[in-house]
Amino acid sequence: MLLNLTWLIPGLPIIASLFLAVLLLSFSKTMNRLTKPVSYLIIISLAFSEIINFALFKNNISGDDFLFGSNIELVVDLPALLFAGSIGLLFLLIMLFSVIKLKRRNGYVRYFILLGFLSGFVYLFSFSGSLFHNFYDPLLSSLEKTGISFLSDITS
Repeated sequence: MLLNLTWLIPGLPIIASLFLAVLLLSFSKTMNRLTKPVSYLIIISLAFSEIINFALFKNNISGDDFLFGSNIELVVDLPALLFAGSIGLLFLLIMLFSVIKLKRRNGYVRYFILLGFLSGFVYLFSFSGSLFHNFYDPLLSSLEKTGISFLSDITS
């Protein structure tokens, strides 16, 4: 059941960003004035992605999920969920600090839309399977040689 919701993890930020990008292109002056709703919508979509990611990670769910019957496959395993969760939290912190500290000028809405797209595509990269593991597994093995272990406590 939860594995079928995997597409929502990268999908929610991408769909929210795409929706806001279309609105920004259509109603440029109005959307540039709506800085708080735009930023909160992107933050909420990313928070829901993190909740789904945490539910998958907590229940140790792994497997393959095809996007809507196409040949695009999302590979869900513990290292991918751990990476996606940590990167998602990093994006959430960046967005929350941006809401607090940035002045709401002309490029503010565009900045949040691009952050939403970037977070969704990083989620897609983390669930890409072999492409992700070619970069991530050598990093984990080199860290385990130094005595730092991330997944040994989880899998045992």
